[in-house]
Amino acid sequence: MSELSVPGYEIKGVLGQGGFGVVYLALQSAVGREVALKVDNRVLLSERDQRRFLREVTAAGALSGHPHVVPVYDAGVLPDGRPYMVLELCPGGSLAGRRLSPADARDVGARIADALAAAHAQGVLHRDVKPANILLNRYGQVALSDFGLATMPASGPDASVTRESLTPSYAPPEAFELAEPSPAGDVYALAATVYALLSGRPPRFPESGVPNLAMILALHRLPVPDIPGVPPELTAVLRRALATDPRLRTPNAALLRDELAAVPLPPPTPSDRRPSAYPGPASSGPHAPIPPASSGPHAPIPPASSGRHSAPFTPPLAGPPPAGPPQQPTNPPQEQPTRPPAAPHGINKVLVAIIAALSLVIVAGAGVFVYTQVIQQPPEGEQDPAALTTATTTPPKKKPSVFTGLDTYTDNCPAAKIRGAGAACVREAECWGGLVIIVGDTKARRLGCEESHSWETFAVAPIPKDAETYVQQDLARHPTVKKVCSRTVLLASRTGTARTLTAGWEADVMPPSQSQFEDGVRFYRCIASRTGVDSRKSYFH
Repeated sequence: MSELSVPGYEIKGVLGQGGFGVVYLALQSAVGREVALKVDNRVLLSERDQRRFLREVTAAGALSGHPHVVPVYDAGVLPDGRPYMVLELCPGGSLAGRRLSPADARDVGARIADALAAAHAQGVLHRDVKPANILLNRYGQVALSDFGLATMPASGPDASVTRESLTPSYAPPEAFELAEPSPAGDVYALAATVYALLSGRPPRFPESGVPNLAMILALHRLPVPDIPGVPPELTAVLRRALATDPRLRTPNAALLRDELAAVPLPPPTPSDRRPSAYPGPASSGPHAPIPPASSGPHAPIPPASSGRHSAPFTPPLAGPPPAGPPQQPTNPPQEQPTRPPAAPHGINKVLVAIIAALSLVIVAGAGVFVYTQVIQQPPEGEQDPAALTTATTTPPKKKPSVFTGLDTYTDNCPAAKIRGAGAACVREAECWGGLVIIVGDTKARRLGCEESHSWETFAVAPIPKDAETYVQQDLARHPTVKKVCSRTVLLASRTGTARTLTAGWEADVMPPSQSQFEDGVRFYRCIASRTGVDSRKSYFH
């Protein structure tokens, strides 16, 4: 590493190595952020290599605004002729070798299909979609990377790559016949990727690999097998997208996105999640992994996990016994006399008279109580305060706060001014590492604000009644939540010297995790971050 020098970047280590180059962990000095620096192994001497590099930069750069495409920050050529690209750091790694639940795999597929639909709308074909090229960024989103084989409308004579550049188990069958590339090829590759995330292997291909082109072409004509535990509706969507004949295949990524999103699947339970499928929080720094839905100008993906919460169990009301023969007690009681035993002579009449007198007193007293408390009760708002004072012997019970375990306040709290939101501020500073969002299920590591952290709480609010969900992307789109967790409220919530820091602020929503939601937690946090800054203090306390 010592011999590599890129102006403006401090090389800190090697992240990975592939056929075309090496990816380094680097620090971008100007803004103080960690990035991925991808350096090509080859020197750009031929026009073909130059076109390929420019194609990758242009294709990836044109799509950097999509939430599920890895952004390109910078590009250039080293003094020895090797090109390099500076990309967003995705510390969660790739999805290669991971297995996901049906709901998670479906949602990952829908998000990457949305990215491909945006690419195809600009005339960009990825041509190398596979689990290894789907990365997990620091905010837990899945993002498509490596446009090294991408083609543009004006790619020229090198638009068709060699067979050796393709990944046989994910590339479409027509690519091995050197057919003209089309969006249907990316559709096939994404369907094969989703299939591999479900089964652990891509469809049709054995784990041992294939020896020659003839066998590759033969394998592509095999039927797509079922996957144990995967609903047939999801398998049917993948089978259409994996058709050997591109004319019979799902024609474009937008349609595949919509078909995947429409598959009705319940959200995965903790027992459904395979521990090996998900990375935990990063061991150090503010990084952590996996995917929320797309936002911005791209079509949103409605996750099937939203809005499907089972109703709480309601015990049966008391009522008549069920139909059928009555149940006999094991030890029936002794037969009771039909009339009470006679009282001793001379006492019976006296007791009857006393009981009758007492009954009259009780009935009369009850009538007076009903008359004074119900009939003569003045309308609400006109009651005598003195009467209320004397009648109230115990203070009313205080309604429990929705903010379980938090000390909150509303005076001088900017978020509390949002009408109808019920928002508040927290008295104790809360700082967090990177968010881990697994198909809407959000987790974050609590840190001391004196430690390096990514996020800090600036407001809390109850989840709106018409949006009772833990799914992060759904909650973040709710109009009231947008107002509470807005950048305007964020900036108004700063204290002390933080009020003078105006650049780089970013707001987001942190709902309860799925397990917290199932335990009854019904509030969310508004969190803030300063882009490119190593935060080691509180900005809101």
